[in-house]
Amino acid sequence: MIQIITHSTFLPEETSYWQLLLAEGADSILVRKPGWSETDYEQLLQEADPSCYSKLMISGHPSLCEKYHLQGVHFNELGRGLITGEQITGYRQRGWRLSTSIHAAETLQVASDEWDQLLLAPVFDSISKPGHNSMFKEGFRLFKDGYNGQVLALGGIDHTTAAKARNMQFDGIALLGAIWQEPAIAVSNFRRIRDIWRTDGHMS
Repeated sequence: MIQIITHSTFLPEETSYWQLLLAEGADSILVRKPGWSETDYEQLLQEADPSCYSKLMISGHPSLCEKYHLQGVHFNELGRGLITGEQITGYRQRGWRLSTSIHAAETLQVASDEWDQLLLAPVFDSISKPGHNSMFKEGFRLFKDGYNGQVLALGGIDHTTAAKARNMQFDGIALLGAIWQEPAIAVSNFRRIRDIWRTDGHMS
């Protein structure tokens, strides 16, 4: 599982990159723009080719997920605390993939299987957020402790760390800084990381 997280601010021709990255094998793109309004998000979705919608997750706007038939919704820690069990049940009945962020492996002990995906960060020193450093030791191995969803490594994932994340037993990786630091080579950087992640028969 390889998920792309969008650039945090406006990026010219961004939706064209989405299409290219999905064509190269990205499994999902999380549309996440901190501080953006629902109107801003909708305008961006309208710029995207509709063929992308089934592979897009959106951060915190269930109404847009429903309107554009997106893959699912991601909630940050604050957002997770504001939604009710009844709302989660309703989202699951719609067939949406539900994702949330965690920042400590211990959280897996209380993670509900209502969440299909957990983003655990920062696994390595962040590329997009200097000073946002890893809290995990070199020999860390992921123990899911009964949680049945997918746990994706986020933070500092690039061609030098993708294999390490695989060896830590993560189900997938989420890419941000390695893709968007230099948009002109976003696709070639993705290919390089993809090929490393999927080495040795690891095709998920």
